[in-house]
Amino acid sequence: MSRRSFLMKMGAGVAAARVAGFGAAMSGAGSVRAQSRKPITLMVGFPPGGGPDLVARAVAEPARRDLGQAMVIENRTGAGGRIALDWLRNAQADGSNFALTPASMLTAYPHVYKRLPYSLAEFAPVCKLCIYHLSVVAPADAPYSTLQEFVAWARSTKEATFGVPGLGNATEFVGRLLAQAENLSLEPISYRGGPQLTQAVVAGEVSLAVNLSSNFIELVKAGRLKVLAVTSAVRSPFSPDVPTLAELGYPDIVFEEFIGIVARQGTPEPDIARLQDAMRSALQDATVRDTLARSEYLPDFKPAQLLGAELTASTERWRTLVRKIGFKPIE
Repeated sequence: MSRRSFLMKMGAGVAAARVAGFGAAMSGAGSVRAQSRKPITLMVGFPPGGGPDLVARAVAEPARRDLGQAMVIENRTGAGGRIALDWLRNAQADGSNFALTPASMLTAYPHVYKRLPYSLAEFAPVCKLCIYHLSVVAPADAPYSTLQEFVAWARSTKEATFGVPGLGNATEFVGRLLAQAENLSLEPISYRGGPQLTQAVVAGEVSLAVNLSSNFIELVKAGRLKVLAVTSAVRSPFSPDVPTLAELGYPDIVFEEFIGIVARQGTPEPDIARLQDAMRSALQDATVRDTLARSEYLPDFKPAQLLGAELTASTERWRTLVRKIGFKPIE
């Protein structure tokens, strides 16, 4: 080998070593950055075991793996989900704080509460996760097994009540619309969350309960509750033998809600995009889809822009509905 060739090979080797060292350094820096990211807090405004909590826990594990970042689910319950959203509006907009919530907490509440501590404009949409309907259930030993029988019983006793997991959302409106349609004196009784409401209806504390179907599934299977109707536009694939309220003669009582994730306004767009992509992947996981199906949730991923459009449309629907039934805003 000539001296010239030897020097050229040596120079190339040094250059390659420098490039490799630079790449390793960059890789190491990236790892340090990944490790230094704060854990993501995914706030849920309902108790463990309730519907939104089930969705959060189903998607969290695959999202953690995809992000390579810790994710903590925190339940701040009470006030029908308002406490969690109030927390988010005051949290740092640094890409580590998010909330998983049913849409009505953002779109219905502005029309049903006089002093709501937050507004939709304070939140940035991240993604839509799934859709669901509500079920109207009764205690297993109730003297009625159909909604028509309940209406007749309620007229005769004048002591009928219905329980909900919180005031000012779709669960309360289902009961109020039913009462209005049948001229019944039905008063809502609010509980702290889904599990507490479920215990109440099993014990016979309320005549009916209206909530996410996921809260009642196992008890219905065990024969401790009976489903009288569902609020979907058509019969649910999960319970095809149960009639919809629409087909029972209540076309205005159709509620198909959705659950999504939001961030505080001002959260960096790259952080929103990272979580959005992780949730998109999570909803493609067969285990996640099976888990959601067992709780009667249908995956329906939508990115931030489409979620924002749906939230806006839902807000207008609630505005119209509140006016229609003459609902008086809650203090």
